[in-house]
Amino acid sequence: MQPEARLLKKALIFSAFFVLFSPSVFADACPPLRIDESSRVKYVYDGDTLQLKDGRKVRLIGIDTPEIFSKRQAIARDIKASGERARAALQKQLGLANQRIGLAYGAQRFDRYGRTLAHVFLPSGKNLQAWLIAQGYAIAFTTPPNDRMSHCYQQQEARARQLTLGIWKLPRYQVKHSGQLNETSQGFYRLQGKVSRIWQSKNKLTILLDNIVDIKIYKNDLPNFNKHMLNNLQGKKIRVRGWLRQKKMSASQQKTNQNKNRYFMSLRHPDALKVIH
Repeated sequence: MQPEARLLKKALIFSAFFVLFSPSVFADACPPLRIDESSRVKYVYDGDTLQLKDGRKVRLIGIDTPEIFSKRQAIARDIKASGERARAALQKQLGLANQRIGLAYGAQRFDRYGRTLAHVFLPSGKNLQAWLIAQGYAIAFTTPPNDRMSHCYQQQEARARQLTLGIWKLPRYQVKHSGQLNETSQGFYRLQGKVSRIWQSKNKLTILLDNIVDIKIYKNDLPNFNKHMLNNLQGKKIRVRGWLRQKKMSASQQKTNQNKNRYFMSLRHPDALKVIH
């Protein structure tokens, strides 16, 4: 096929997909500003990752669903069950659309695993990320620079939390205080506590929460945050969200330190930090 013919075919496919968007769709949550490509889905790995017919793997931008598989650690039964429900819900939505989707790429088009990063829409115009969040199957989670729809996704999550839908019924997704952490605490957490200390090194800014958790913002992500706000967090109560990890310590260090300064969490976007007072 000649290059001109291929371009024409691609344009016709794009037009055929986009014309299916009805005016009423734009009253729905987080409508598309554009569609970069239309495609079909071959396989759904979990609630936020799928494979296209051509073999490409797509990670849905702006959300995270509970894990189903992990090579590193055991997954709690309620978390795994919620992840399976998210996958089934996504599969059902795609099935109703005959596996046809539109992709709107992020500012960063690929992640470190080579997966395509995109907002995913059905031919009706439904934003699958927004729908999964609104139904309580997923959290809104912003990873820069792909934050174009973050505000809208945060709004969907706020409603789902208020209605206690889906994952928002689970203990893991409730706000925890630093003192509630123990030796099994790891994975996604929403933490609240008082800022004990702030310091900056060559590579990162660290916020110490309740003398227990190091909240790290690395230098490449610092420009995303309000410098004045960060410099005035001392003594304030904040709420953060992200993946909590435990520092590697010897048995004697664990006994001596107990919970003190034992955990850490990295933040990349202001959506992950809220000042309570």
